[in-house]
Amino acid sequence: MTRKLSDRDSSAAAMQKHQKTPLKKKSRDEIVPLAAQNSDLTPPSQLEISDRGVSESETTARATSDAGSIPYAASDPPASKQVLLRIVFFLVALTPLTLLVIAGNLNPEERGLGTHQQLGLPPCSLRLLAGVRCPACGMTTSWSYFARGNWVSSVSTNAGGFLLALLCLAMTVTAAQVVRCGRLPSPTVQTWLTLAAGGVLAVTLVDWIIRLQT
Repeated sequence: MTRKLSDRDSSAAAMQKHQKTPLKKKSRDEIVPLAAQNSDLTPPSQLEISDRGVSESETTARATSDAGSIPYAASDPPASKQVLLRIVFFLVALTPLTLLVIAGNLNPEERGLGTHQQLGLPPCSLRLLAGVRCPACGMTTSWSYFARGNWVSSVSTNAGGFLLALLCLAMTVTAAQVVRCGRLPSPTVQTWLTLAAGGVLAVTLVDWIIRLQT
């Protein structure tokens, strides 16, 4: 009787073990595909992250250099070129100031012409040959009035001369900045000075034509 009970217990235990084994295999088979699916969603490697960071930093640096290249050059010129640049623009700044000082020491002619002859220069060649004034006639007289602070007489004598004196002062200030910094002015300043020079030339020609008619 005891032997039959032990055989029955052993057979029941074998059946339970046999039933548990497929369950373990089934659960293991279900877990493996899930692990394979999760492995496809692995994060990027450290190399990919570093490459992405380098590309983004290069893009940022390039955009920064492009934004900073609008007003001035990306880098300062060499020391030798800076010295040469300062010398040239020192002369550029000094020349109009010297001319204004000389004009201020002259006595402006009441007729508005011939003030430059006080420097020993000959009279206007166009007036001697054709009997008409040239566009530059009255420039020295206009500058003499300008240097003395009589700007109304400067404009009435030669409007182009008055505007040219103002432009020379602006160029003197700009050239002084170049001497101080050792760099060329920004493209915007260069453009405005060029347009101003064209405007002075146009006003001088219009003023000359009007004076020829009167």
